[in-house]
Amino acid sequence: MPALEPGAWRVHLIDVGTGLAILIQGHDFAMLYDAGTNDGGEQPTRVLDYLDAALASNRLDHVVLSHPHLDHASALEEVLDTFDVGDVWDTGRINDTVFYRDFLAAVARSAASYHTAAPPGRTLHVKEVDVTIDRPWTSFSELDEIALGDGARFTILHADHDTGRDPNASSIVLAVELGGARLLLTGDAESGPREDPSAPLGDAEAYLVEHYPDQLDADILQVGHHGSKTSSRRAFLDYVTPSLALISAGPRKYGKVTLPDDEVVAALEDVGAELLRTDVHDAGGCDLEPDARLGPPSGPGGCDSYVVTIAR
Repeated sequence: MPALEPGAWRVHLIDVGTGLAILIQGHDFAMLYDAGTNDGGEQPTRVLDYLDAALASNRLDHVVLSHPHLDHASALEEVLDTFDVGDVWDTGRINDTVFYRDFLAAVARSAASYHTAAPPGRTLHVKEVDVTIDRPWTSFSELDEIALGDGARFTILHADHDTGRDPNASSIVLAVELGGARLLLTGDAESGPREDPSAPLGDAEAYLVEHYPDQLDADILQVGHHGSKTSSRRAFLDYVTPSLALISAGPRKYGKVTLPDDEVVAALEDVGAELLRTDVHDAGGCDLEPDARLGPPSGPGGCDSYVVTIAR
């Protein structure tokens, strides 16, 4: 891709099938928010190939894991082993699984600084193995502001390392400023059980509205939990009022449901959002050339990636 000039930014919604991966770029930084999939036929090399094509160098200044679920993290071990990563952001909510252990081991092998919402330490016990991260390790808090580059920064609005809660409830929520534009990244932040968007706010969405209502307004919204009815209550959307809504979803079911839910799609359209969805061609009909699709020919991902360019 052509190099970015000062005063311009790109937001990439990378089609990874049933999962999430978002790349944010300025002329002087690159940041990856999640990179994972639940689809057996979808390979991490799709994300690596996409990053190779999109990045001007081998550098990722920031890698954020919104929360420790496979569909948000499956490619991050390979990303950390392949790219020069400056800072890694993680809730610190331990998920006792092999993929999360391997992610932490990759952090330990890298030269990245490690940041969590949990107290800093050195050794984590995951899946019967002690992983020692002998790297700079700090704790972050809500409302911490992190400079990304010229005219760009993110503010942390939510993160929870409580191991007694579902990992979705720990999601790192970021308000990203790109010049005069705002992007809200929500991971899988929820309002509670699956209900119509007209239901009352709960859980993380209620917390965000109660504590940071003035921080939620955004031009671009990464729709929570892949467009599930667990998230995107209408009362929450009324605070965000997005012009663009990014829905990363795929063919694999969450329980008995293939996302996004029609009710959430309708609620987003009702608040005036244009939808960009990665599941458009999951049933077939993708006519992209292999080089344009990037990554392996098998798997549902790769056909419906989007690049949003922002100019000041």
